[in-house]
Amino acid sequence: YRNGLSESEMKAARLRIAFFKKYVLHFDTNLYQTQVERDWAYIAKREYNFEVLGRSLSYGFAWGNAAWALRMFAAKRFVFWPFPVVWALGTMYYLPINHLKHNKRLFDMLNVGEEYYLGRRRNEVLGECNRILDVEDF
Repeated sequence: YRNGLSESEMKAARLRIAFFKKYVLHFDTNLYQTQVERDWAYIAKREYNFEVLGRSLSYGFAWGNAAWALRMFAAKRFVFWPFPVVWALGTMYYLPINHLKHNKRLFDMLNVGEEYYLGRRRNEVLGECNRILDVEDF
């Protein structure tokens, strides 16, 4: 699921995803020192929940529902097991695809400035991404 990205673009995307997971998803964002960091980390986490997690669950639900209907049609009796199995597998399949699709936007949401801890860490990762991609982004 490279979505047509080159190897250097994939490296930069992996760095952005790792940063987002470390500083937003796997971190209690209420522990940031300033209100600006807490607010933007909360907004980014909420966007992640809607755009990445919510869509992945929705796509998994749709595939699970389709598998359930097809299995019941094929078996000519009520069969429930395909629904949760395909829902879980579909969600796990679409989660990294959607995160890769939205990683740049979620990463750019955390551009709070050098005076904040979150902004400094983001700009370090951004500098590494710029070096990998050989571009000047801000």
